[in-house]
Amino acid sequence: MKKLLLITGDLATGKSTFANVLSNRYEVDLFYKDSIKEVLGDTIGFSGREENKRLSNASMKLMYLIFDEFTRFNKDIILESNFHTNELEILHEIANEHGYDVLTLVLRGEIDILHKRYLNRIHDEKRHPVHLSTTLDVYEDFKKFTIKSREEEIIGNLIQINANDFLYQNDFNLLNIIDDFMGK
Repeated sequence: MKKLLLITGDLATGKSTFANVLSNRYEVDLFYKDSIKEVLGDTIGFSGREENKRLSNASMKLMYLIFDEFTRFNKDIILESNFHTNELEILHEIANEHGYDVLTLVLRGEIDILHKRYLNRIHDEKRHPVHLSTTLDVYEDFKKFTIKSREEEIIGNLIQINANDFLYQNDFNLLNIIDDFMGK
């Protein structure tokens, strides 16, 4: 059966990096919501948080379309984003309709650690402007956002991953579990 691997969780946990590691490991196509949003931001533009949220919603709708169209190739796929419950439900519906098994990797970490990483990303890694329309650089805003996002129900088969450090990306036991799911 074809495989859909979803990677989600807290901000600054290394989701995109790990998605890339797994994409290379399994030679599987990968789509990031952030990269879609960046293209939309560069093409359409945005001014302010509300327009940025519309870009985010459009990016997610494009991810649904990409996955739905991709199913025609009968290939495994990896999708990465900080998915909301309703978004996961739609992806699961598409997966069920097209005969995909789904595994969701949920990356979580201590808020203090993640906030420091987040600050590093926005200050030192030259994040795309489309990701900077929030006040999440303020610790209390980051904390509230993280706590609220953790209230989202993660449906289906999932693995919770401690992302306080990046050792999980080379964790033999974790990779073996994912290998088994991917049929490798």
